[in-house]
Amino acid sequence: MINERNKNILLAGASGALGLEILKLLEGGPFNVRALILSKKEEEEVKPFTHDIWKVDAAKEFYDIQNITEGIDVVISAMGKSVSLFTDRGNSFYEDDFEANQNLITDSQNNKVSRFVYVSIKGASLNHDFEIPRVHKKVEEILKGSDLDFTIIRPVGFFSGLHDLAIMAKRKMIPLVGDGNAKTNSIHQRDLAKLILENLFEGPELLEVGGPKIHTRLEMAKMISEKIGGKIIKVPEKIAEWGMFIPELLDKDTAEILKYFKFITTHDMIGDKYGTETFREYLDTLDLKSLP
Repeated sequence: MINERNKNILLAGASGALGLEILKLLEGGPFNVRALILSKKEEEEVKPFTHDIWKVDAAKEFYDIQNITEGIDVVISAMGKSVSLFTDRGNSFYEDDFEANQNLITDSQNNKVSRFVYVSIKGASLNHDFEIPRVHKKVEEILKGSDLDFTIIRPVGFFSGLHDLAIMAKRKMIPLVGDGNAKTNSIHQRDLAKLILENLFEGPELLEVGGPKIHTRLEMAKMISEKIGGKIIKVPEKIAEWGMFIPELLDKDTAEILKYFKFITTHDMIGDKYGTETFREYLDTLDLKSLP
């Protein structure tokens, strides 16, 4: 039995949808929690849960985060660039997903961290034609080549990652690429946070996980429409493919998001079932006023 008392935990990406759920679960426990965030706004979000806060861009010079893991027993990295079309673009996926985590792994090795839990993405082992899973895979390879004890968790996708569809539904349309028959079992970020903490001190090298229920993309679009409104607009795959070229003239990251969105919504993306919270239940608790 591992003695968990007074363990020091570093949570990278602490202000994200998943990071905040992890912080809430850690609150009041026997751990000292250090949070890695980017901005003053994010600092206000994590302050209720910890006062040990590093506000720094981990993707920049390694010097900026040097020794952030000093005295740390376990690192949890839920750090990466948002895939939402409605967020500030900022750094590239390569910078925020790869370079930031590479720096964090290097510092963890330098400071002899006992364990590293990395949140990757379902499909990281397969889809090297797409930037988003490719950079996650590169982080996985560095972690596997390190001397760290680790667990890589590949979620199918978070419920919060579907907020773009909810935002579009507020604007009266829900785009659906293809026939909508591809299946997935996205997971609530709170359930994923619980899984991470179950594997905090020991666990397998790899877990691919989804939520408790499998739905087609069309079924999920219908649930969004019933809750928020908006008309489901089916976009033929060929038309979607041509549409992917247009954003490249303006914003590379937007193009990458749209390309990968087209892929995952037209292919089955299913992980091992975990958790209890369903997508319909999540929609019932969604604060529509918080969406732009």
